[in-house]
Amino acid sequence: MNILPFGLPVGQKLLRYNLIYTISAALAALFSISLVSAALMQQHMREEFLLTAKTLASNLSDSIITGDLRGVQNLTLNAAHDKRMLSIAVFNRDGAAIVAWDKGNLLNPDGMKTVELSTESELSAQLTTMTIRTPVQDSVDVRGHLYVEISQTALYLHLLLILLAGLPFALASALGAAYLLTKKHLQALQPVADLASVLEKSATLNDYSLRAPADRIRDFGSLHTHCNLMLARMESWESDQHAEARERRDMENRISILENHDSLTKLPNRHYFHKLITNCVEEAISNNEMMALMFIDLDQFKTISDKLGYDVCDQVLIAMSERLMEVLRNTDTLCRVGADEFAVILPAAGPLDTVRQLAERLLQALRRPLILNGSSLLITGSIGISCCPLHAHEQRLFLRNTDLALQAAKAAGRNTWRLYDPNSTLPDGETAQ
Repeated sequence: MNILPFGLPVGQKLLRYNLIYTISAALAALFSISLVSAALMQQHMREEFLLTAKTLASNLSDSIITGDLRGVQNLTLNAAHDKRMLSIAVFNRDGAAIVAWDKGNLLNPDGMKTVELSTESELSAQLTTMTIRTPVQDSVDVRGHLYVEISQTALYLHLLLILLAGLPFALASALGAAYLLTKKHLQALQPVADLASVLEKSATLNDYSLRAPADRIRDFGSLHTHCNLMLARMESWESDQHAEARERRDMENRISILENHDSLTKLPNRHYFHKLITNCVEEAISNNEMMALMFIDLDQFKTISDKLGYDVCDQVLIAMSERLMEVLRNTDTLCRVGADEFAVILPAAGPLDTVRQLAERLLQALRRPLILNGSSLLITGSIGISCCPLHAHEQRLFLRNTDLALQAAKAAGRNTWRLYDPNSTLPDGETAQ
C-alpha cells in the first residue's frame, strides 16, 4: 500500500505529536524508575547506617563505663573513615558531650549542649542529611548517647547517574517509536488521502464527475461510497443549477428591459434616465468635460391626441423617436421621460456650436411631414438645452436649468430651441405649455 510522505502537513503534525507524547512518556518512565531506585537506595542507606550506629554504640559502651576517653575517640575516628559521615558526637549518661567529631576534626566537647537520653533509636532525614540518635547501653542500663549525621549526597549522585545514563536510551527509544507510529498512522490514513485528493481536484476544477477509488479494505466503513454518492448528487445539482441560472438570467434580462425601457418606443425610460444622468454629471465634473442635456417636447401633442386618437399618437411617437435616433451620435442617449417628452444626454458634448447644430438638426428631423393612413401630419418640437458644468454643477439644478430652457423655447413660439441663459426669464404672467 502507498504511504503518505512525511513532508505533508498531516505527516509533520503526526510526527510532531508522536514525538511529544513518546518523549514525554519515555522521560516520565525514566523519572519514575529513578525515583523508585532512589527510594530503594535511601531505604538501604537507612538500614545500613542505623546498623552502623547501633554497632558503634555497642562498642562504645565498654569504653564509656571504664572511662576510657581515648578508646571512645579511637572508635569515633574509625567510624568517621566513612566519607558519608558528616559529624559524630558521644554523650555520657548525664547528657554531657565527651567526644565530638565534625567533618574530619575532633572538637572540644565542653561547649556543647547537653541532651536528654533516650532508650530508643531515632532516625530523621532532611533534604541533604540523615540524622541518627541511638542510646549507648549494656545489658544493665543506658550508659550514654550517640549522635551521627550522615550526608545523602550519594543518593542524589545515584539519581543523577541514572537520569544521565538513561536519558540517551529514552530519547532514542522515543524517536524510534515516534517514527514507526507516524509511519503506521500515515499508512492507515492513505485511503482518506486518496479521497481528499479527489475532493480537492473536484473543488478546484469544478468537476463533480470525478470519483474516489474504491476502498476494498473498508478501513473507514462506507466513507468512499458515500463521498462518491455525494459527488454524483452534486454533479446532478450543478447541472440543474446551470439550467436554472440560465432561466434566471433570461428572466432578469427581460425584467431589466421592462424596468428600464419604454414598452412603446423601446427607448430607455425615466427610471433609466435618472440613473444615467447621475453618472454622467459625476463623470463630467470629475473629468472636467462638458456634457449637455436636451429636453424635447412635441408641440400641441394633446390636440393631435384629441383629434386622431391614441393609436395614431402611438405611431407618431414611434416615428418621432426613430427620427431623433437617426440624428443623434452613437455616444448620445435618447430617453422617453413623459407622454410626449424626450430627453437627450450628450456625455461628450464638445463645443457649444456642436450642441447648437445638433439641436437644429433634431428640429428639422421632427418637422418633416409625416404620412400616416394617407394623411400628412406636421409635427414640431421645442428643445431646451443646458450644459454641465457650464450652467450647473449639481444634478437637481442642472435638470431645472434644462427645464427653464425648454420653457423659454415654448415661450418663444415653439418649434425652436433655446440654450439656458441665466440672465433671461419668461415674461410676467406667461406660462409655457
